[in-house]
Amino acid sequence: MKINFANKPLSETDLHLIALPSGKLKGAANGGYAAALKALLAANPDFKAEAGEIVTTVLTGKKPLRVGFLGLGDVKNKDSLGYEIIGGKLMAAIISLPVADVYVDCQGLAAAQIAALASGAKLRSYEFKAYKTKNKDDVLPDTLIFSGGTSAAKAYVPMAKVAEAVHWARDLGNEPPNVLYPESYARRVLAKLKPLGVKVTILGDEVLEKKGFGAMMAVGKASEHLPRLVLLEYKGPRAKGSKPVALIGKGITFDTGGYSLKTGEAMVDMKYDMAGSAAVAGAMMALAATKAPVHVVAALALAENMISDEGYRPDDILTSLSGQTIQVTNTDAEGRLVLCDAMWHVQQTYKPRAMVDIATLTGAAMVALGEEYAAIFANDDSLIDGLKKASKRTGDKVWHMPLDPAFDRAMDSHVADMRNAAATRFGGSSTGAAFLSRFVQKGVQWAHIDMAPVMCAKSDTALSPRGATGFGVRLLHDWVLSA
Repeated sequence: MKINFANKPLSETDLHLIALPSGKLKGAANGGYAAALKALLAANPDFKAEAGEIVTTVLTGKKPLRVGFLGLGDVKNKDSLGYEIIGGKLMAAIISLPVADVYVDCQGLAAAQIAALASGAKLRSYEFKAYKTKNKDDVLPDTLIFSGGTSAAKAYVPMAKVAEAVHWARDLGNEPPNVLYPESYARRVLAKLKPLGVKVTILGDEVLEKKGFGAMMAVGKASEHLPRLVLLEYKGPRAKGSKPVALIGKGITFDTGGYSLKTGEAMVDMKYDMAGSAAVAGAMMALAATKAPVHVVAALALAENMISDEGYRPDDILTSLSGQTIQVTNTDAEGRLVLCDAMWHVQQTYKPRAMVDIATLTGAAMVALGEEYAAIFANDDSLIDGLKKASKRTGDKVWHMPLDPAFDRAMDSHVADMRNAAATRFGGSSTGAAFLSRFVQKGVQWAHIDMAPVMCAKSDTALSPRGATGFGVRLLHDWVLSA
């Protein structure tokens, strides 16, 4: 599907929509289709032009033409995200209509607002059909044209690149685990990001073993697909400051739970357990593709949590890269083990001033926050504030959760420096964050994002169809720009 900008529809346009704020119905039916539009409004008295509301009618003639209105709601103080959501609702509606070419008359809107409409439509247009052999027909329109001309088109360019990065993150999440595993994942990241100017370094299992990634290797050694640590560095033009910010993503390409085996029902959708790493990879793509003036480093900690005679067990004691020892009390608390080694390596290697990790870490976050918000924890109030502002701008919802000495004490072990899972099932997202906090070096601003609640959507949303959401790409991209 192509998204273009022009000040008039194509001659073959199948659907012509007029973007209309609520409260502006009077006098809206004008132009070449005035009579049909008046009749349409008379036949739909409940249409109030609320945000994303669409009503259409078909004009008969040599070639049937569908015309109608796209509601914008109350446009007073509506931000860019508000227009993106309308664009997403527009795309969801036209997918169900038999139209190939669509024109949206956005008269009265600024170029940035029109570009945001287009961005929302682009985000919602995502499809994943790589493995379908039936019903593969494209339901998207061929062309979606917005008015606004070159000024709107120029404003849309960076938005489109970010949307493409979200689509890539969704692709990674939706791939089946027999196709996407540590080695193949690392190759995909190299192929995608290196041409954009991102430095990509892949550490294989032998190097990880030699360097002392004891926690990460313990998680992944039961699989025939052994762990990989993918290191990324991007330094954009005019990047300020010598110290970068760092992004760390959990990349468990499939999670059985190990010997603390998940139930069959709980194991479904565990291909999405790498969604944090996909968010980081997508954010790096967005920053590089838009030539952002930032210096950012990242690590994708990739492993499969499987079962074999090589697998780690409850009561094993691991030595992490930091030298701290970890008593294993639950092999299904594996994400924090791959993250702690990756976090330590990035701090030792790049000396970042701030670090954000993102992971599908705990089911407890889902119990606390449902399927709407990711949980965030941080050792710095300004970092929390920056992430909240990025969340508000992008729609990747986050909620601040507590770090407390009591949660840290719950991670103490009588036989090692710490345990990997608390003895209590209460406060699981906070105890998981407390574990990770022990691997944050002095002076480093740090935040942890537990995105388990939002790794995938069970049904369509305004900006994402069912499946991998790509959550975190826009959040991290936005945060890095302002960090």
